[in-house]
Amino acid sequence: MNRQPTQSFSFFVSSLFRQLPILVRLTFLQVVRRKALFFLFSLLGFFLLGEWFCTSSVEDKILKGVSNGAYFTLSSLWITVFLVMMTSDLLRQDLDSQIHTLWLSRPLDLLTYLAGKGITLLLLVILFLLGAFAVHSAFAPDIPWEFLTYQGVMFLAYGFLVVFALLLTLTANQTISVLFSFGLLLGTAILDFIVYNGIVDGSRELAEAQKLFVKISYWILPQLGTVYFHSGRLLEGNVEDPQSYGPYSFLQVGAWILVLKLALIGTSRRKEI
Repeated sequence: MNRQPTQSFSFFVSSLFRQLPILVRLTFLQVVRRKALFFLFSLLGFFLLGEWFCTSSVEDKILKGVSNGAYFTLSSLWITVFLVMMTSDLLRQDLDSQIHTLWLSRPLDLLTYLAGKGITLLLLVILFLLGAFAVHSAFAPDIPWEFLTYQGVMFLAYGFLVVFALLLTLTANQTISVLFSFGLLLGTAILDFIVYNGIVDGSRELAEAQKLFVKISYWILPQLGTVYFHSGRLLEGNVEDPQSYGPYSFLQVGAWILVLKLALIGTSRRKEI
């Protein structure tokens, strides 16, 4: 039976508040059974070992422990792999086992069901980041609040990847979701490098039409690579032109998240699963 738009929205809101805590708990149990928590939090053990045995060089000074930049870079990459793999895997597992039909028969709105998956994974990421912050703070001379600040900015990219993986897994399959997620991240990182560093403008091999195509692709495609790169530069205080570079990428990825959410809403309303 098709619901009217107002009925559908009210059902989604009521379902979200009543059943989301249950979905979060069940999804957390799924993650535990998949032993994904061991993968995510194992990096904390690496950080502990690094603080005891590693050294880094800053301005001709030898410092013991893991640098702030290393914490940020490794955490970001680790979280990216975790989110892309687990988001698609959890949804694929439910679809293959047909357990989602049991969940949705309660009744449960499909968007609430998908939100439970994504919110649980992002909550686990927050717990991981708090753990990394605690380890870093225990060994750093000053409390590294900037680590949390710029990892907060990174949640734009993390949120995008979760919604993107859910959408592709729902409309295609897990393999396509994983390949396209990593491919998009790598592609935008390459575009970021060649466009922002002026490689396209200085190239003699590319025609003007080709250069224009590359630039248009850079400004339109989700600038995930830019968010990763620019957040790291902000953390290190190594930004020459923050007014023209980072803010646009943050706003642009935020706009893409809204586009993907609308696409997910449309897909969930049309698709029978």
